[in-house]
Amino acid sequence: MGLSVSRQRQKIKIELKFDFCFRGVIIGWDEKAKAPEHWIKQMHAGHPEWRAQPNYSVLVDTRDRTAPQTTYVPQENIEVIKGTKVLHPSIDDYFEAYDGSQYLPRPFLRERYPRD
Repeated sequence: MGLSVSRQRQKIKIELKFDFCFRGVIIGWDEKAKAPEHWIKQMHAGHPEWRAQPNYSVLVDTRDRTAPQTTYVPQENIEVIKGTKVLHPSIDDYFEAYDGSQYLPRPFLRERYPRD
């Protein structure tokens, strides 16, 4: 499974490395940033273009950030990597399994993102 922006038909695999030096797995996306205004001003400071592009909800690998985190990442900061299992205590809430190359989403994710 890859979560994609259906309008652009651009597939984004869910084993990812981000420009912010962490690995993660995408659990959702918005066509445009939908975070609170104060968060966008702080986290997207100097990058107004990030607001208008797809933004992804990501479980951050606990090998990269020891406290379990979920973050929101603009598309241009995502780099696809393959064959990397992400460690996070909530991973089983979103995915049924990891087949060695991708995560297999639970039914509610397949229903929410049917084209991905």
